[in-house]
Amino acid sequence: MHVDAMTLAAVADEWRILLAGGRIDTIIQPTEHSLALQCYVPGSQGEGGKNRWIYLSAHPQLARAHLTALKPARITSEPPAFVMLLRKHLEGARIEAVVQPRWERVIELVAGYRKDPESDERTRFRLIVEIMGRHSNIILCNEDDMILGCLKRVGADVNRYRVIATGAPYVPPPPQQRIVAGKALPRLEPAQLTAAQLSISAAEVPEEEPEQAGVKKRKRAISQPTLWQLLTRHVLGFSPLLAREAVYRTTEDTETVIAQANEEIWEELAWNVRELGNLYDRRQWHPQLVERPRINAGEQEAAAPIPVAFASYVLEQYMQKPEMQVRESPSINVLLDDFYARSEWRDAMEGVRAPIRKVLQTHLERCKRKADLLQQELAVSEEAARYRLQAELLLAYQHEIHQGQPSVEVENLFEENGSEAPPTVTIPLDPRFDAVGNSNRLFHKYHKLRRALTLVPDQIEQNNVELATIEQLQADLMLAETPADAALVKAEVQAAGYMRGKPVEKKVQKAAKKGKGSKQGKGKPALPGGGVPLHMQSSDGFTILIGKNSRQNEEVTFHQSSAHDIWLHARGVPGSHVIVKAAGREVPHQTVEQAASLAAYYSQARGSTNVPVDYTLQRYVRHMKGGGPGMVIYERERTIYSHPEAARQLVEK
Repeated sequence: MHVDAMTLAAVADEWRILLAGGRIDTIIQPTEHSLALQCYVPGSQGEGGKNRWIYLSAHPQLARAHLTALKPARITSEPPAFVMLLRKHLEGARIEAVVQPRWERVIELVAGYRKDPESDERTRFRLIVEIMGRHSNIILCNEDDMILGCLKRVGADVNRYRVIATGAPYVPPPPQQRIVAGKALPRLEPAQLTAAQLSISAAEVPEEEPEQAGVKKRKRAISQPTLWQLLTRHVLGFSPLLAREAVYRTTEDTETVIAQANEEIWEELAWNVRELGNLYDRRQWHPQLVERPRINAGEQEAAAPIPVAFASYVLEQYMQKPEMQVRESPSINVLLDDFYARSEWRDAMEGVRAPIRKVLQTHLERCKRKADLLQQELAVSEEAARYRLQAELLLAYQHEIHQGQPSVEVENLFEENGSEAPPTVTIPLDPRFDAVGNSNRLFHKYHKLRRALTLVPDQIEQNNVELATIEQLQADLMLAETPADAALVKAEVQAAGYMRGKPVEKKVQKAAKKGKGSKQGKGKPALPGGGVPLHMQSSDGFTILIGKNSRQNEEVTFHQSSAHDIWLHARGVPGSHVIVKAAGREVPHQTVEQAASLAAYYSQARGSTNVPVDYTLQRYVRHMKGGGPGMVIYERERTIYSHPEAARQLVEK
């Protein structure tokens, strides 16, 4: 779902109140497509001032502008050139105005400061946020509408109408137009729409493109044009959600087709469009967020609901749907913050994980292919026995075999068959050699296979260990929630020899402080740190340790736990080691259940609803032979089934 002009109008109204006279103190770039501005807003009527964060995004699918409650996290610590430019011109400036062109998905922050302490003249800048899907952008202009910088550069080779680059004059987005009788006309004003205008526009149904000779068209379902599609094509500022709302208020069906419309429906639809359009001028907002409850099987408590839609007006189209719940709020900024809730951060983190995941997947597939080949080599043990039998039979019948024969059929003297005649064996021969020469060749093949068979079991074991290591690294990457976590996993992948790269940066090593007992031996290369494991408190007051990657698993299991602590791990899947610190006490079952839910949550089975988790005492856990950090085997375990979502509340706390 995208932010439309109506939503931006409500956002702008709140900004005019909440950001009036605010001073821009800090500017950061959380992700590649977003900016965040910290503003100090002075208090009024004896109240103290407040710091507010403005989140601006030009993401192709998640573009938006709203206030956010917390400081956004950053993917990279080094600010890019555009952020440095914004800091140069805007830090210390005060917000003077918030502007939104009528029915446009554009919002502007006008900020400035005095040219001289003794002068009233001010220097002003415009920070323009264009929320237009993949064309979204954030642009900084001066008072003369000259572009000083932008988040995305658009050259003349891409768009000759609007060049967005440093030094170019700022040109607003082209006006919204509709096609009528082959001519481009301005779109209809919602507050003044008539039934006649809608009826005439309905006759302009877009025709299908004629088929070109030799060009196959993709087959798609034939559907009749609907009323909401008509509104989005011809009415100013109407998004699909707003158009569906107008149609639902008219016919109680958002998918009503144009062919079903009569004069009465046109009149009713035009009236509803005018009512919704007048909200833009009356500024009477009723922000709502529509959510779909998400209940996991086997859980009595509902998990976090899934946001479906938001609007600055009443969404009647969702009122009659029992599976939906509507939440109201006096602030549209709060609802936008809840709706997008770190979605862009997750998308940016996916971009950080993707190249590492690709490398690990390549090596995982290689290990699986190697495992298949090794199993095939094990299957040749019967073939080795056949070579030996043929070689011995050739020596037994060597006086009856002449050089030049392509094959020979002899009785198998080594197989007893009672009173019956022994079975015959057909042996292919190389005509260049006699019986002894062919026998030597077969013995050579036999000994070669036997030597290979003695090596294969060790190779299978080594390959299985490598396979488990790669799967654990994949789980570590999945559990990485910050760029620092992903950097630690990448360093581990490089240390394992799966990726080329520079040594771990000092900043990462400093962030990943080593725990107890992690001193490096003399003369050994320094391995990447694993970071600090998670520490949590159970409802019964027991400390729970969680390793989020291989080295943290090694740390919590063998350095921060004792023999009588409880060790937990999701069965059969890579994941975190979880330790419950007993401290000489008996651990209650409720704490074990909470720790099991954490082990399920921090594992590759996080998306499942019922995960088996093994638990045992720490003294029954030992290193896997030949395995890397955190690779263990255990015994005397018990199994408990847990739900990963049950751990979400503990994690959020």
